[in-house]
Amino acid sequence: MAFRTIIAFIRSEREAKRVIDAARLIASSSERTHIIGLYTIPSPIVYADPTGFADTTLFEAHEQRHKENSEAITKLFNAEMGRGKISHEFRIVRSESSSPSAGVTQSALRADIIIAGQPDPNDPDSVNDVTDPLVMESGRPVLFVPYKVSIPERIDHVVLAFNGKREASRAAFDALPLLLKAHSVDILWIDPKKPLDPSLEIPGTPLSDALRRHGVNVTPHIVDSHGEATDKVLRRRIAETNASLFVMGAYSQSRLKEWVFGGVTSSIMADMPCLTLMSR
Repeated sequence: MAFRTIIAFIRSEREAKRVIDAARLIASSSERTHIIGLYTIPSPIVYADPTGFADTTLFEAHEQRHKENSEAITKLFNAEMGRGKISHEFRIVRSESSSPSAGVTQSALRADIIIAGQPDPNDPDSVNDVTDPLVMESGRPVLFVPYKVSIPERIDHVVLAFNGKREASRAAFDALPLLLKAHSVDILWIDPKKPLDPSLEIPGTPLSDALRRHGVNVTPHIVDSHGEATDKVLRRRIAETNASLFVMGAYSQSRLKEWVFGGVTSSIMADMPCLTLMSR
């Protein structure tokens, strides 16, 4: 099992290098891989001029800006990828939305995994992009590359968050090509409901057994949060183990609930401790 076709979604020159490096890291885990560099041109936001007509100069500026960006990123991608022997190509597509991420969905149908940068607050080309469509609409696992953390030379240790829900299980099996290459994988189930029957299986054991049958070196852990926020408990374990990859199911509660009350997905999206693979 391996990731054969990888989409490297790049929105700006600033994030290009880290996304390309992460794509090469994932590609190095298997043979016969193909990396598709992807730049999406979002739909322009239409404003009217004082007379009530659409201001055509905004369209022209929008097109010129993305023409320059796409040309610069294409050149950078081909130069970086030309240093190795990995099969690659670069595509430029248009998004029907003002969000660049929304334009990735159709291209994702031909890929095994999407690699994208975490939006950088200091990067005007990515900071305002809504990354939810990558996870919610692509149907593919998404590996987010943090802007503050260095990319590891290899993925040695993995922390996998599990809560007994479909999204977490999907993420675990979507990440299987990377879990198989890792030296160790910790499954963390924080505050699981205690079974009434003491003879029932320990939470997380069935998933651990299933992954172990594939050859993953996995250890389940039950963690009591003692009232601490789940994301803080996860971050501490990631730091303590020096994990190079964090795997989690995204939005196991609704996005509206996450927006109103907060949640682990939103928290990790905003501040990623390491390479983070999300599935839904």
